[in-house]
Amino acid sequence: MTTTDHDAGLRLTVLGCRAGMPEPGWPSSGYLVHAPGGEILLDCGPGVAAKAAMRAAELSAVFISHMHTDHCLDLLILGKARTQGPLPATKLPLYVPPGATRTLHRFNELFPLGTDGPGDHPTDHVFRDVFDVVEYEPLRPVRAAGATVLPVPMRHRQPCCGFRVTTERASLAYTGDTGAGSDFAPLVTDVDLLVAEATLDEPDRTAHGHLCAAEAGQIAARHGARALLLTHWAHTGRDWIDAQVARAGEHYRGRIDVAVPDHTFHVDTDTQET
Repeated sequence: MTTTDHDAGLRLTVLGCRAGMPEPGWPSSGYLVHAPGGEILLDCGPGVAAKAAMRAAELSAVFISHMHTDHCLDLLILGKARTQGPLPATKLPLYVPPGATRTLHRFNELFPLGTDGPGDHPTDHVFRDVFDVVEYEPLRPVRAAGATVLPVPMRHRQPCCGFRVTTERASLAYTGDTGAGSDFAPLVTDVDLLVAEATLDEPDRTAHGHLCAAEAGQIAARHGARALLLTHWAHTGRDWIDAQVARAGEHYRGRIDVAVPDHTFHVDTDTQET
């Protein structure tokens, strides 16, 4: 994984990008944003915590788009990892959707260190003693790691927000999970890099709320995104992914990249991959 020298730029490292359940080498959703003042983790699905914990000292904040397991299940693991050795002097800000705080505490209570229920050990209370849990307000910006993070409501079966991350020099947008009926303008307009799910082969005709690659391309083109990174793969075979890139390319003429674990994208320098 590429190390970061924090400057005014913006980079994104894909930690995981698999929709639903992870598979070997392909963790579920997790994206590390290298910002001027530190690093911001967007989502923390299964398999992401081990990678994020390696950067724990530089993590400035965690943002969760929604409470489906492939986007948040590793939060407990990440919190427990931070209890190994002395607890950090400050809690790690954890921004979650409205109503999620109670869910997280109940989740932690299901897995106490001892048999009598939660005790005094930090692993029994990571969402109290390790994380500073804050329920974000949609469309109200948050400052973190020298960047501004704007949660934007998206249409999905669970309450969900995408995130627009802006620094002095660059901006990126991450859709989380969403259907095509969302208001994408506040999230995507003139963004340098759009990280968009491309979960389906065809448009979603259900109430679940997912995008196909063609819709991701249409959204990028309609709102003037400078580059497009397709992600949230339902399948990881190269032929299937290449087909999604082709579908997006029928609607979007800018640069299209594909999310692959441990690849880093430089948002402010022609979105080059390392």
